[in-house]
Amino acid sequence: MRRKKKDKQHIWYICITITLLLAILLLEPWSYFQYMSYDRQWPYHDETSGNYDGNYDGIDISKHQGNIRWNELKNNKHIKFIYIKATEGMFLNDPAYKHNILEARKHGFKVGSYHFLCKGALGELQFLHFCHTIEKNKQDLLPMVDIEEDGTKGWSKRMIRIHLKGFIRACKIIYGVTPIIYCSQSYYKDYLSPDFDNCIHFIASYNGIPILPGKTKYDIWQSKKHGRIPGIYNWVDIDKLSDSCRIEHIEWK
Repeated sequence: MRRKKKDKQHIWYICITITLLLAILLLEPWSYFQYMSYDRQWPYHDETSGNYDGNYDGIDISKHQGNIRWNELKNNKHIKFIYIKATEGMFLNDPAYKHNILEARKHGFKVGSYHFLCKGALGELQFLHFCHTIEKNKQDLLPMVDIEEDGTKGWSKRMIRIHLKGFIRACKIIYGVTPIIYCSQSYYKDYLSPDFDNCIHFIASYNGIPILPGKTKYDIWQSKKHGRIPGIYNWVDIDKLSDSCRIEHIEWK
Protein backbone atom coordinates (compact mmCIF):
# COMPACT_ATOMS: atom_id res chain seq x y z
CA MET A 1 0.00 0.00 0.00
CA ARG A 2 2.83 2.40 0.90
CA ARG A 3 4.63 1.61 -2.39
CA LYS A 4 1.50 2.44 -4.40
CA LYS A 5 1.13 5.73 -2.56
CA LYS A 6 4.74 6.69 -3.32
CA ASP A 7 4.31 5.75 -7.00
CA LYS A 8 1.17 7.88 -7.19
CA GLN A 9 2.98 10.86 -5.65
CA HIS A 10 5.89 10.36 -8.09
CA ILE A 11 3.53 10.44 -11.09
CA TRP A 12 1.89 13.57 -9.67
CA TYR A 13 5.26 15.31 -9.35
CA ILE A 14 6.14 14.45 -12.97
CA CYS A 15 2.81 15.80 -14.24
CA ILE A 16 3.22 18.98 -12.18
CA THR A 17 6.76 19.51 -13.52
CA ILE A 18 5.76 19.06 -17.18
CA THR A 19 2.77 21.39 -16.78
CA LEU A 20 4.92 23.98 -15.03
CA LEU A 21 7.46 24.00 -17.88
CA LEU A 22 4.67 24.50 -20.41
CA ALA A 23 3.18 27.26 -18.27
CA ILE A 24 6.52 29.10 -18.16
CA LEU A 25 6.64 29.24 -21.96
CA LEU A 26 3.13 30.66 -22.07
CA LEU A 27 3.39 33.11 -19.20
CA GLU A 28 6.58 35.03 -19.91
CA PRO A 29 5.19 37.12 -22.83
CA TRP A 30 2.19 38.13 -20.71
CA SER A 31 4.45 39.16 -17.83
CA TYR A 32 6.60 41.29 -20.13
CA PHE A 33 3.58 43.04 -21.67
CA GLN A 34 2.09 43.89 -18.27
CA TYR A 35 5.42 45.16 -16.96
CA MET A 36 5.98 47.44 -19.95
CA SER A 37 2.44 48.90 -19.85
CA TYR A 38 2.50 49.73 -16.12
CA ASP A 39 3.22 53.31 -15.05
CA ARG A 40 5.68 52.91 -12.19
CA GLN A 41 5.45 56.60 -11.22
CA TRP A 42 1.66 56.77 -10.66
CA PRO A 43 0.11 58.27 -8.55
CA TYR A 44 1.95 61.54 -8.90
CA HIS A 45 0.33 63.08 -5.81
CA ASP A 46 -1.69 61.89 -2.82
CA GLU A 47 -5.15 60.96 -4.13
CA THR A 48 -6.55 60.24 -0.66
CA SER A 49 -7.92 62.66 1.91
CA GLY A 50 -8.97 62.77 5.54
CA ASN A 51 -7.35 61.46 8.69
CA TYR A 52 -4.81 58.67 8.63
CA ASP A 53 -6.06 55.33 9.93
CA GLY A 54 -4.83 53.67 13.11
CA ASN A 55 -5.51 50.40 14.92
CA TYR A 56 -4.37 47.88 12.30
CA ASP A 57 -1.69 45.20 12.04
CA GLY A 58 -1.08 44.91 8.32
CA ILE A 59 -1.99 45.87 4.78
CA ASP A 60 -2.45 44.08 1.48
CA ILE A 61 -1.26 45.76 -1.70
CA SER A 62 -1.18 45.40 -5.48
CA LYS A 63 -0.63 47.59 -8.53
CA HIS A 64 -3.67 49.62 -7.43
CA GLN A 65 -1.63 51.31 -4.70
CA GLY A 66 0.80 52.53 -7.34
CA ASN A 67 4.20 53.96 -6.48
CA ILE A 68 4.59 53.42 -2.74
CA ARG A 69 6.92 55.76 -0.85
CA TRP A 70 8.75 53.02 1.05
CA ASN A 71 11.08 55.37 2.91
CA GLU A 72 8.01 56.94 4.46
CA LEU A 73 6.12 53.69 4.97
CA LYS A 74 9.00 52.08 6.88
CA ASN A 75 8.33 54.42 9.81
CA ASN A 76 4.81 53.02 10.26
CA LYS A 77 4.78 51.17 13.59
CA HIS A 78 1.35 49.62 12.99
CA ILE A 79 2.43 47.35 10.14
CA LYS A 80 3.44 43.87 11.27
CA PHE A 81 2.86 42.27 7.86
CA ILE A 82 2.21 43.04 4.20
CA TYR A 83 0.48 40.72 1.73
CA ILE A 84 1.35 41.45 -1.90
CA LYS A 85 -0.60 40.37 -4.97
CA ALA A 86 1.50 38.19 -7.25
CA THR A 87 -0.79 36.56 -9.79
CA GLU A 88 -4.31 36.21 -11.14
CA GLY A 89 -5.85 33.31 -13.01
CA MET A 90 -3.60 31.35 -15.34
CA PHE A 91 -1.78 34.13 -17.18
CA LEU A 92 -1.75 37.43 -15.31
CA ASN A 93 1.05 38.74 -13.11
CA ASP A 94 0.65 41.86 -11.03
CA PRO A 95 3.14 44.23 -12.70
CA ALA A 96 4.08 45.83 -9.36
CA TYR A 97 4.73 42.52 -7.59
CA LYS A 98 8.48 42.10 -7.98
CA HIS A 99 9.17 45.72 -7.12
CA ASN A 100 6.80 45.68 -4.14
CA ILE A 101 8.20 42.53 -2.57
CA LEU A 102 11.78 43.71 -3.10
CA GLU A 103 11.10 47.08 -1.47
CA ALA A 104 8.99 45.66 1.36
CA ARG A 105 11.71 43.21 2.36
CA LYS A 106 14.44 45.81 1.95
CA HIS A 107 12.60 48.08 4.38
CA GLY A 108 12.19 45.37 7.01
CA PHE A 109 8.57 44.26 6.59
CA LYS A 110 7.36 40.66 6.90
CA VAL A 111 5.82 39.78 3.54
CA GLY A 112 3.61 37.17 1.95
CA SER A 113 2.21 36.71 -1.56
CA TYR A 114 -1.27 35.98 -2.81
CA HIS A 115 -3.04 34.67 -5.90
CA PHE A 116 -6.44 35.82 -7.16
CA LEU A 117 -8.33 32.66 -8.13
CA CYS A 118 -10.69 33.05 -11.08
CA LYS A 119 -12.50 31.00 -13.67
CA GLY A 120 -10.79 29.99 -16.89
CA ALA A 121 -8.32 27.42 -15.58
CA LEU A 122 -8.05 24.57 -13.12
CA GLY A 123 -7.10 25.47 -9.57
CA GLU A 124 -3.99 23.29 -9.85
CA LEU A 125 -2.81 25.14 -12.97
CA GLN A 126 -3.41 28.50 -11.34
CA PHE A 127 -1.24 27.39 -8.45
CA LEU A 128 1.54 26.53 -10.91
CA HIS A 129 1.39 30.06 -12.27
CA PHE A 130 1.62 31.39 -8.71
CA CYS A 131 4.42 28.98 -7.83
CA HIS A 132 6.43 30.02 -10.90
CA THR A 133 6.08 33.72 -10.02
CA ILE A 134 6.94 33.84 -6.33
CA GLU A 135 10.26 32.85 -4.77
CA LYS A 136 9.88 30.78 -1.62
CA ASN A 137 13.05 32.13 -0.03
CA LYS A 138 11.60 35.65 -0.22
CA GLN A 139 8.43 34.77 1.70
CA ASP A 140 8.02 35.35 5.43
CA LEU A 141 4.32 34.50 5.53
CA LEU A 142 2.19 31.61 4.31
CA PRO A 143 0.90 31.85 0.73
CA MET A 144 -2.65 33.11 0.36
CA VAL A 145 -5.42 32.48 -2.16
CA ASP A 146 -7.95 35.26 -2.76
CA ILE A 147 -11.38 34.04 -3.89
CA GLU A 148 -14.23 36.46 -4.61
CA GLU A 149 -17.47 36.91 -6.55
CA ASP A 150 -15.70 38.94 -9.25
CA GLY A 151 -13.34 36.10 -10.06
CA THR A 152 -15.67 33.12 -9.80
CA LYS A 153 -18.86 34.51 -11.31
CA GLY A 154 -20.28 31.78 -13.54
CA TRP A 155 -18.91 28.92 -11.45
CA SER A 156 -21.35 26.86 -9.42
CA LYS A 157 -20.78 26.32 -5.71
CA ARG A 158 -19.50 22.84 -6.54
CA MET A 159 -17.01 24.16 -9.12
CA ILE A 160 -15.76 26.85 -6.74
CA ARG A 161 -14.99 24.21 -4.14
CA ILE A 162 -13.35 21.88 -6.66
CA HIS A 163 -10.96 24.53 -7.98
CA LEU A 164 -10.12 25.95 -4.56
CA LYS A 165 -9.40 22.44 -3.28
CA GLY A 166 -7.23 21.87 -6.35
CA PHE A 167 -5.20 25.00 -5.61
CA ILE A 168 -4.80 23.99 -1.97
CA ARG A 169 -3.87 20.41 -2.85
CA ALA A 170 -1.15 21.55 -5.27
CA CYS A 171 0.20 23.99 -2.67
CA LYS A 172 0.43 21.24 -0.07
CA ILE A 173 2.22 18.92 -2.52
CA ILE A 174 4.76 21.49 -3.71
CA TYR A 175 5.29 23.54 -0.54
CA GLY A 176 3.98 21.30 2.24
CA VAL A 177 1.71 24.04 3.63
CA THR A 178 -1.96 24.97 3.40
CA PRO A 179 -2.53 28.46 2.00
CA ILE A 180 -4.54 31.07 3.86
CA ILE A 181 -7.98 31.67 2.34
CA TYR A 182 -9.09 35.26 1.76
CA CYS A 183 -12.74 36.03 0.99
CA SER A 184 -15.63 38.11 2.25
CA GLN A 185 -17.76 37.07 5.19
CA SER A 186 -20.78 36.44 2.95
CA TYR A 187 -18.74 34.53 0.36
CA TYR A 188 -17.44 32.14 2.99
CA LYS A 189 -20.93 31.50 4.28
CA ASP A 190 -22.49 31.04 0.82
CA TYR A 191 -19.80 29.01 -0.96
CA LEU A 192 -17.05 27.65 1.29
CA SER A 193 -18.47 26.64 4.67
CA PRO A 194 -18.00 24.01 6.08
CA ASP A 195 -15.50 22.42 3.64
CA PHE A 196 -12.69 24.85 4.49
CA ASP A 197 -13.28 25.35 8.21
CA ASN A 198 -9.83 23.99 9.10
CA CYS A 199 -7.95 26.61 7.07
CA ILE A 200 -6.64 29.97 8.24
CA HIS A 201 -9.29 32.56 7.39
CA PHE A 202 -8.55 36.08 6.15
CA ILE A 203 -12.02 37.64 6.06
CA ALA A 204 -13.21 40.94 4.62
CA SER A 205 -16.00 42.57 6.60
CA TYR A 206 -16.49 46.34 6.50
CA ASN A 207 -19.46 46.63 8.85
CA GLY A 208 -18.07 44.94 11.92
CA ILE A 209 -16.05 41.98 13.17
CA PRO A 210 -16.48 38.92 10.89
CA ILE A 211 -18.93 36.29 12.08
CA LEU A 212 -18.55 32.92 10.35
CA PRO A 213 -20.93 29.93 10.43
CA GLY A 214 -20.79 27.48 13.33
CA LYS A 215 -17.69 27.52 15.51
CA THR A 216 -15.38 28.77 12.76
CA LYS A 217 -13.44 31.91 13.68
CA TYR A 218 -11.65 34.46 11.56
CA ASP A 219 -7.88 34.82 11.94
CA ILE A 220 -7.25 38.03 10.01
CA TRP A 221 -9.86 40.72 9.48
CA GLN A 222 -9.75 43.07 6.51
CA SER A 223 -11.64 45.85 8.24
CA LYS A 224 -11.40 48.58 5.62
CA LYS A 225 -10.82 48.81 1.87
CA HIS A 226 -10.38 52.57 1.78
CA GLY A 227 -7.68 52.93 4.39
CA ARG A 228 -5.36 55.93 4.41
CA ILE A 229 -1.79 55.59 5.63
CA PRO A 230 1.35 57.72 5.18
CA GLY A 231 3.49 56.69 2.22
CA ILE A 232 0.69 55.28 0.06
CA TYR A 233 -0.98 57.80 -2.23
CA ASN A 234 -4.04 55.70 -3.03
CA TRP A 235 -6.59 53.91 -0.84
CA VAL A 236 -5.35 50.66 0.69
CA ASP A 237 -6.86 47.64 2.46
CA ILE A 238 -6.04 47.54 6.16
CA ASP A 239 -6.05 44.36 8.22
CA LYS A 240 -6.16 43.26 11.84
CA LEU A 241 -5.07 40.02 13.49
CA SER A 242 -7.71 38.40 15.70
CA ASP A 243 -7.12 38.13 19.44
CA SER A 244 -6.20 34.45 19.01
CA CYS A 245 -3.93 34.92 15.97
CA ARG A 246 -0.38 36.15 16.34
CA ILE A 247 2.06 36.91 13.55
CA GLU A 248 3.84 33.61 14.34
CA HIS A 249 0.71 31.71 13.33
CA ILE A 250 0.91 32.92 9.74
CA GLU A 251 4.67 32.72 9.28
CA TRP A 252 5.99 30.28 6.67
CA LYS A 253 8.38 28.11 8.66
